[in-house]
Amino acid sequence: PPPLQPITVRTLLKHVAGLADYEDLLSSDVTVPVKDADVLALLKAHESTKFAPGSEYEYSNSGYTMLAQIVEHVSKKRFADFLHQEIFEPLGMAHTVAFENGISTVSDRAYGYTLEGQGYIRTDQSLTSSVLGDGGIYTSIDDLTRWDAALDTTRLVRAETMAEAFKPARLTTGGRSDYGFGWFLGDYRGGEGTWHTGTTIGFRNAIRRFPSRRLTIVVLTNRDEAKPLDIADRLADLMLFGGTAAP
Repeated sequence: PPPLQPITVRTLLKHVAGLADYEDLLSSDVTVPVKDADVLALLKAHESTKFAPGSEYEYSNSGYTMLAQIVEHVSKKRFADFLHQEIFEPLGMAHTVAFENGISTVSDRAYGYTLEGQGYIRTDQSLTSSVLGDGGIYTSIDDLTRWDAALDTTRLVRAETMAEAFKPARLTTGGRSDYGFGWFLGDYRGGEGTWHTGTTIGFRNAIRRFPSRRLTIVVLTNRDEAKPLDIADRLADLMLFGGTAAP
């Protein structure tokens, strides 16, 4: 439809495409897990955008699901297979998988939990946990160390391409957003480093990278009430500036 025609791969990567949030489009009677192709069907029935593509920034899980399907279309591979063959296997990430129920398994898997009353209940999967474009990756600290190290090399993509991931989006309105390709830019002590968080039912995770300091901090938790970015910031204060970290 005409409102969607200005959307490009770059606008999807930079979260400036203006797509509707697919979770807002789900009907209340959905009872089976939603997958990436289902998200496309939902968006096809919603022929408008929140704003003119390129004019504003808004984080978009819908955009990530579209990007995953573009990968499948171009590579002629299932998205989970593409990730395994092109990223996980070459980097030696033997304990990382794009999880698909009934197809893949997760070794030494941690389950997600939510505090309820005086104890915890398992809250490991939601109706959107099967969407792989915006999540569904199980990994470990060791494997994330391998992936992080590869970001400073040309093992995955050319240096010029990787540099694009850490540049802010320029908006058609003349402004810019502090988001690259999959990375928030700056915000720590006046704008140093890059970071991201990941949240799903039962899990709260965060990563902060300081490439000039050769430091990356990753915090993985399997509790709904955890605050991993706060933990990462306290560790950064301690390791980079000699600050006092809370226990």
